[in-house]
Amino acid sequence: MKKLLKPASIGFYILMLLVCFVLGLYFAGAIDAGKNQGLAGGAIVVGYGVIFAGVGFIASFFIAYYVATKVIVKFNLFLLLILLASVGYKYFEFQQRDKLQKEESEKFDPPSTTPTSQTEPLGMAMLYADDVEAEIPHKILNQENSEMGMGFFSPNYYDNPTLYFYGNPNLEKSLMDHIPYDSISFRRNKFNQFEIATAPPFLVPEYLKLDYDRLYFKVVSVSEDFIEVVVNKTNGQTSYVDRRAGQLIYWPEFLLSMHSIEFLPNSKEKVHVRSFENSGEENTSHQFMRAIQIKGDWMKVLLLNSDFKTVGSGWIQWKRNGKLLIIYNLLS
Repeated sequence: MKKLLKPASIGFYILMLLVCFVLGLYFAGAIDAGKNQGLAGGAIVVGYGVIFAGVGFIASFFIAYYVATKVIVKFNLFLLLILLASVGYKYFEFQQRDKLQKEESEKFDPPSTTPTSQTEPLGMAMLYADDVEAEIPHKILNQENSEMGMGFFSPNYYDNPTLYFYGNPNLEKSLMDHIPYDSISFRRNKFNQFEIATAPPFLVPEYLKLDYDRLYFKVVSVSEDFIEVVVNKTNGQTSYVDRRAGQLIYWPEFLLSMHSIEFLPNSKEKVHVRSFENSGEENTSHQFMRAIQIKGDWMKVLLLNSDFKTVGSGWIQWKRNGKLLIIYNLLS
């Protein structure tokens, strides 16, 4: 029993505990144990570490009892090297990831690493309205040369009051393996409506009208854990956000929820009887349109008069070669 209480043996127990804990964490990462588990992911990974540490700690007593003290000393040196190497590797990996994220964020005017305190972002979406005196701008005119993207991302600020921005994530790793470089936070005002509490200076979303619960970022790409969104529509800067921090709305779903649709100003597009270009034209006089079905590049619409009453129906081509051919009206 005295052998079990020697300094070399006690050091062996501690080193086995620590090394096995680290090995458990690496093992959990290798098998993606915490992936797609949300907040429980961290606890699952730590759980693997605890299990490995417990097994290693118990095994260390048996090893110390049956193995000579000189061998235990050599084991201690070996375990210490493993522990230092694993910690050093993780530190190096963290530094590299942090460097990549900083490089990504500095491609444009470098944003601050902490949110800038301001009640609104510096930019707004490009809005189009017939009446320049209108209190609520609600028609979005897409620039002819702008890429339409895949759809929109709308943050869920009711459940997630802070939306984090990530620079250049490793898409093979989970969200919890990444560190955000900036964020936008929300709060309720005295009217119990949401408003922006803090935002980075580069923020220019596609559409912002929080008093109507409208905040949309254009979506560029989608992965299992992240969505790449345009955070500044004036210069095209993109960032990644947590896919589960809001709602991903693809174009068909988005357009079907719009109040009305119009052709672009000076457009030569026509309303057709059927969903192909050579079909006959629908010549019913109308003021607006409302989407009721989308089929590829074509959209079935109700034709509305100035009172928004249905006067007919037809098909229009809503996009061509990745460009939008319409104006969509979010509000009445």
